[in-house]
Amino acid sequence: MEPLRILLAVLAFLAGVAALVHGIAVGPLWAGLLGMALCFLLAYWLWPRRRKLDYGWLDVLEVLVELPVNVALWLLRLLGRLFRDIDGPDL
Repeated sequence: MEPLRILLAVLAFLAGVAALVHGIAVGPLWAGLLGMALCFLLAYWLWPRRRKLDYGWLDVLEVLVELPVNVALWLLRLLGRLFRDIDGPDL
């Protein structure tokens, strides 16, 4: 079952990359951007969690598949910190 999840996650990731390239080449179509985000989230969700795999190239694939979601989460946390710091203490 794990190899099937890996294969589906990689296929979803590649579909997300294809949607990203299409969005850059044609223009930012909202359906393409939404499809890209959904494909990246699906790939992140399908990838087996935190299990040390026997092959080095699967570890590289894991980093690639999880990278877009990790970057998006990092940006959201940074934005949340920015707004929390702007609010400041009440006097």
